[in-house]
Amino acid sequence: MTTPIPASMTAECPDCGEDTLHKTLKGRFAGKKRLEMVLKCSKCGRVRTEVLEAERQAKIKIIISRDDVSERTVTELPLDWRLAVGDEFMHGDERLQVTNIEVGGAKKKAAMTGDIQTLWAKNFDQVRVKISTNRQGHTTSTEVLTDPEEEFTVETEIEIDGTPVIIHSIKLKDKRIRRGSATARDIVRIYCTDSRPMRRPRYRERVNRS
Repeated sequence: MTTPIPASMTAECPDCGEDTLHKTLKGRFAGKKRLEMVLKCSKCGRVRTEVLEAERQAKIKIIISRDDVSERTVTELPLDWRLAVGDEFMHGDERLQVTNIEVGGAKKKAAMTGDIQTLWAKNFDQVRVKISTNRQGHTTSTEVLTDPEEEFTVETEIEIDGTPVIIHSIKLKDKRIRRGSATARDIVRIYCTDSRPMRRPRYRERVNRS
């Protein structure tokens, strides 16, 4: 049984002067109750050490999905954690994302760990990004596996299966952007144009016969 380490958390940033999202760069348990973490503020980029003390732990049944394979196991989480669908945490060396929470026989969007009966999560070490590429009016679709934090920027060139393509727009869950960048975790689909030179049509020479 492995005690998870949160992959990200909300904490007060000394530089920003407010609660911001922090990414976990490193984390280790010093005993069962003391969690030592190195956090990076997503707003200003400050890196600092944070120590969390957990007085009590909650044992929770967890179902982990890895593509088409599921594993049932038990994990321990601090009793005063609040988990929500979409939250991420480290389970050993594996990054997981919460997909479902069961409390009292019903599915919930969020709950305190002490109330959770079963937790569903999926492997989130990599995400699948859908890409559509247009070449001379013909569109092909593919998927790439990448880190959730990988950034994609409009008007930049990337390579798909050895073919250079240029990103012209990115579809997110709530909008479509035609400038700027987005991280893989937020992307629904990337739209690209094949950047190879256009092939000119070849014509056969007509021969006049008299």
